[in-house]
Amino acid sequence: MPSRTKPGSGSYQVVVFAMLFLAAAAFALGYALGKGSAAPEQPRAPAYQGAQLYILNDRDYYPTLMRYLERSNKSIYIMMYVFKSDTDTIARIVDVLVRKAKQGVDVRVILENSIEDNELTYQSLKSGGVRVVYDPRAVTTHSKLVIVDGYVVFVGSHNFSYSAMMKNHEASVMIISEEIASAETEYFMSVLATCSG
Repeated sequence: MPSRTKPGSGSYQVVVFAMLFLAAAAFALGYALGKGSAAPEQPRAPAYQGAQLYILNDRDYYPTLMRYLERSNKSIYIMMYVFKSDTDTIARIVDVLVRKAKQGVDVRVILENSIEDNELTYQSLKSGGVRVVYDPRAVTTHSKLVIVDGYVVFVGSHNFSYSAMMKNHEASVMIISEEIASAETEYFMSVLATCSG
């Protein structure tokens, strides 16, 4: 009895070979394109040594922020995208800032101009004696930055809103470093110089 082969088995082998060849070519191309990308370039920004960094995710941020604002005796600089003070939680921040300004602490706040919710905060801070300004309309200030007494920096995703402090998933850090606080203060002052009251 003659041996029988499957119809089209030769074409089946060609298809399998072609698929293996294409897979190998794709792998080689991917390797060549990705070569060196496993170790990304170092950022051009300066690196800082010796800073203490504390992760403040979700509900950890607010009590830590309030503790440092309450202890402040020199300066509080805030650059905030949303500062919505229509709840007791955020109104407490406004109250601390006004009280600290009256005690002689240098309190300055930069708010995003396009956010309507910032208006109540702007008016409350202004009438309380805090130096508060809006950023220029030509640029969006999306920063969430707080610098306290020239050595503590809060930065991350937390806006000053009830949702950010009490509901949302947010990720921020607190950095203890005079060197980093100085660099961020320089940045804050450069933005402040472009703002109007």
